[in-house]
Amino acid sequence: MRTFALLLLLLFPLRAGAEPKYAHGYYAEAGLGTSFYLGDAGKYIAPGPSFGLRSGYELWPWLALGGRFSGGIHEGDLPPPPEREYFQLLEGAAEARLTVRIQRVALFAEGSLGFGYVTTNLLDRVGVTQPDEYLSTLLGAGGGIDYHTQNRHFSFGLTADYALFPGFSSAQGITLRAYLRYTR
Repeated sequence: MRTFALLLLLLFPLRAGAEPKYAHGYYAEAGLGTSFYLGDAGKYIAPGPSFGLRSGYELWPWLALGGRFSGGIHEGDLPPPPEREYFQLLEGAAEARLTVRIQRVALFAEGSLGFGYVTTNLLDRVGVTQPDEYLSTLLGAGGGIDYHTQNRHFSFGLTADYALFPGFSSAQGITLRAYLRYTR
């Protein structure tokens, strides 16, 4: 009987020591895309290219806490003069992400709280920003889809984020990005 059990263990090894299918823990993410603005601020801010860097820690496969630094370059769509003026809108935020995995695909929803910063006084002329007040609270929400490659550490995906900036005349932004993610 003992020989039979030993033979079974050799033929069908237990998976207890096998690596998990997907890595979780520390992660870093980089993305590129576009952002545009809605409402009154959207009349004066043209769509522009956007970048995003995220990093954090997955406490469990379904919950991650982290931070984000992102920004976009936009043309001010203002009455002349001047014409063709550009500015940057930079964001820094803390985030929480909830994830549901379906084999290689993960769907996620996230919320964020942080700050937004406009780099020039260009939007003062139309009342989106006020003189010497270029920092605003940021309230955000978003979601997306993530696809895990056969290498358990890498994934890529698409994300959509909404941001509300109460200090910038309640400007509302939408950002769409493609990203690459590494999880340790």
